[in-house]
Amino acid sequence: MTVRRGHEATLGFLQAFKEFALKGNVVDLAVAVVIGAAFGKIIASLVEDIIMPSVVNPLVNLTTQGGDWRELTVGPGIKIGSFLGTVLDFAIVAFALFVVVTLIQRLTQRKKAEEVAAAPSERECPYCLSTIPAAASRCPHCTSEVTPQGPAL
Repeated sequence: MTVRRGHEATLGFLQAFKEFALKGNVVDLAVAVVIGAAFGKIIASLVEDIIMPSVVNPLVNLTTQGGDWRELTVGPGIKIGSFLGTVLDFAIVAFALFVVVTLIQRLTQRKKAEEVAAAPSERECPYCLSTIPAAASRCPHCTSEVTPQGPAL
């Protein structure tokens, strides 16, 4: 009997985990993490292979007579070149995320504004045919109860 309860408990746990894992939010989060990791690699390559060599290598060549920007150090073992590359990676990712979030917010606000504008603000009373607010629950003309439409005020 206890084995059966343990087996049932395990099946219940697995069923609950399956429901949790297949929820839209968890799947969306997993996709976002994978895309974020790929985007991070693209930004790292942009900084390391394009931006930093074109900006920093000429400076390093002038000051140290050659060398790679990643090997630029200050004092014993302080890798300033590698640090600057990481800071630039962060700045580009932060800016890109800011732009994406701002665009999404603007689109969301525009869509909400269109929905509010599309919703009628007035309607006819089905009993006396007078014009009443769409959110009204009672007609001010004939005092009949009506079903409110749209958001309540």
